[in-house]
Order: sequence, then structure tokens, then C-alpha cells
Amino acid sequence: MDKALLPVESAALEHVVLLELIAYSRLQVQRGDPRNEDHKVSCETNSCQKSLVFPLPDSPPDVIRRVLGDSRAPALTRDLLASGALRVFVDIGALQRRCELIERQWRDEFLLRAFVERQASLPMVRAFFRTATRAAIVRLRSELGVAAPTKPRALPPSELNALFDAWAQLLTIDDLRERYLALHAHCQAQWSLATLFAALQPETRKSRGACRPANSFS
Repeated sequence: MDKALLPVESAALEHVVLLELIAYSRLQVQRGDPRNEDHKVSCETNSCQKSLVFPLPDSPPDVIRRVLGDSRAPALTRDLLASGALRVFVDIGALQRRCELIERQWRDEFLLRAFVERQASLPMVRAFFRTATRAAIVRLRSELGVAAPTKPRALPPSELNALFDAWAQLLTIDDLRERYLALHAHCQAQWSLATLFAALQPETRKSRGACRPANSFS
């Protein structure tokens, strides 16, 4: 058995799988699947007329569809489950990869909301969330009750120097998106993200290699 397949010991799940197989088999019978035509005579005799059909890789064998598609099948669920024929396995590798993708998407969604909430400019959002559309940003602003940022404020030299010093203290944060949010918090939300981005763009370009822009928005 593939080590990546994890058995799930659950009678309830096995029961659900069996019911799904019964429903599928009945549907095939109702649709007149040629693989299910008139096999009421036991196939141990020579009177069972079969047509040569190559089943699809994901289709159960004919005998399973015939038995489970029969109206008597629901009465046999306890016997079928007790036989141990119904076992549920999880592809851990595929599930892990999908969960990792979902977790990254959740993180990206959280960061995008945080950017919009702290009045990031459209150019800034697009720089770090490359597939975020204008419509998505407008929708988020409306949902969060946040106005679009005004023109970035030009900071005087003293404040700009303090900003650069604060930015330098945050260089251990690899993701530039998180670094900008940390800087915004450090400045006690004195300036919008739009202003911070405009002020730090030269520094940002130097560090762009550390950025991990999102790619899960449309």
C-alpha cells in the first residue's frame, strides 16, 4: 500500500461511501448503462448474456453495479460493511499540498485586508498582490468602511530619517508586506500605508527580492 495513503477508521464514512456507491449504481441502471442490462440470471450459468465492454478505470466492475444498483441493496448495507470491503483512505500528500495552498491563500487574504484597511494605495496593493483587481480593492474598501487614500504626504527630512531608522530595525522580517504592517504599527498609524510606501520606495526596491507577492486573488 502507498505510504501516502492514510487509512481512516470511520464506520460513518464507510457507510456514506457505500450509500454513494449504491446511488451511483442505481443511476447507471436507470440510465440503461449497457454494462447493467438484464443480468438477473446468475452468471454461474451459461444463460447470462454479456456484451463485451471495457470498463472505465474509475468505474466499479459490472457485478458491483448490478448488485448495488438492485432495489434490495440497501437491506444489505450491514453485511457489506461487516465484510471489510469498504475502507476509506486519504491521500496525505495531495491533501497536504492543497492545505498548504489554502493556508497561503488565507494569509494573503488577511494581508490584503490589512493593507486596504490601512489605506494602501492602488499602486502599492498591485505591487504586493499582483492579481488583485481594482474591483476587488473597491469592494474591500466598501466592506471595511475605509476611504481610498489621499495623495501620499511628503514627509519632512527629520520624520523621513526617523522612518528610515525604524525600517532598518525591521529588516529581520522577510516578507515586505508584513514589514510594512509592522512599520505602520511602529508609527502608531500616524501615516497611511500609501504615505509609507511613497516615502520608502527607494529602500523597497533594494529589498524587493525579499518580497513574496500574493498570487491567489482574482
